[in-house]
Amino acid sequence: MGIVKDRLLNIIHGWFYLTMLGCTLYSDYMYDGYKTVFLSGPMRGISREESLGWRVRAKGLLDKKFRVLHALRGRELFETFSDPRTAVIRDLSDIKASDLVLVNDTKVDCSMIGTSMEVFYAHSLNIPVIIFGLAHEKDYWLNYHSHFRAKTLEEACDLILEMFS
Repeated sequence: MGIVKDRLLNIIHGWFYLTMLGCTLYSDYMYDGYKTVFLSGPMRGISREESLGWRVRAKGLLDKKFRVLHALRGRELFETFSDPRTAVIRDLSDIKASDLVLVNDTKVDCSMIGTSMEVFYAHSLNIPVIIFGLAHEKDYWLNYHSHFRAKTLEEACDLILEMFS
């Protein structure tokens, strides 16, 4: 874990340097002083229950130290957006306002198009991207645009708690 910690500390030091140059280190709004984590992961090709399940577990692991946002909030039981573009607009806004993104990569046979776009968007904003799961561990685009990959949700949340709270 020492190499991973060193890599993340180098990233954090880089952000502090960018801050000194006038760039924003964290999002413009905070939740009672908490940093914000956006939960990204597949929704198409898996049940709503499965898509929501890991998000609920992640929120339970992180919500004492972080504000947790995810694409299904307010839509836990059924779809509430009449136009799917509305969901994309809200997700992009949530990512932009987040301090880091946690990505579920545990499913092989489902669509990861939206998830991949969220990862790319967060990376382009210099927002740390932490992935858990090994379903696409050899995907060079996903790996390039992330900062760390953990095997499990619990390992990823432990890292987030250690490094960012």
